[in-house]
Amino acid sequence: MRMSRIVAPLIASAATALVLTTVEAQGFYTLPKDDFIWRWGEVNEGQQHGMADIELSGSESFFQCDLTARMRISSSRSPSEIRDLEMQLRQRLDFIYAVSEYMNYLEQTRELQWATLDCKRQGDDNASPEQRADRESEARDKMLRELERRRQRQQRQND
Repeated sequence: MRMSRIVAPLIASAATALVLTTVEAQGFYTLPKDDFIWRWGEVNEGQQHGMADIELSGSESFFQCDLTARMRISSSRSPSEIRDLEMQLRQRLDFIYAVSEYMNYLEQTRELQWATLDCKRQGDDNASPEQRADRESEARDKMLRELERRRQRQQRQND
C-alpha cells in the first residue's frame, strides 16, 4: 500500500511530462469547446485562503480568462519575479497553454498554494480556417512589433 502511494505520483508525473513534450513537439493542442475552470494546488475553494499574489486576465482563441493564484509562504520568488511572470504570461499568444505550463511547474516545485484559471468563451467563430490563420498571423505580427518597440525603448533608457 505504501509503495503505491509513491509509485502512482511518479507515474502520473512521467505521463504528464510525456504529454506536454508531445504537445510541445507537435506545436498544437485542443482547448475545451465551452467555458471552463482549471485549478491547481489546493483545489477546493474553501481551502483557498489569503489574497492572490497573481491576478491577471488574458485571452486565447475565443476565450477570455482570469487567473488568480497564491504562492506558498515558503516560495523563494520575490514580488518582482512574480510581476515578471505576470508580464511574460500577458505577452503570450497561447495564454491558456502558458498559464497551464507555469502553474504545473509551480505546483511541481511546491511553490504554488493555489491557482484558478476561469475561462469564458466569447462569441462564435464562423470564419474559415484561412481567415482564422490570417487573424492569428496579424495578432502575432502585432505582438512582435510591440515587443520590438519595448526593446528599443529599454535600449534607449539603458544608453
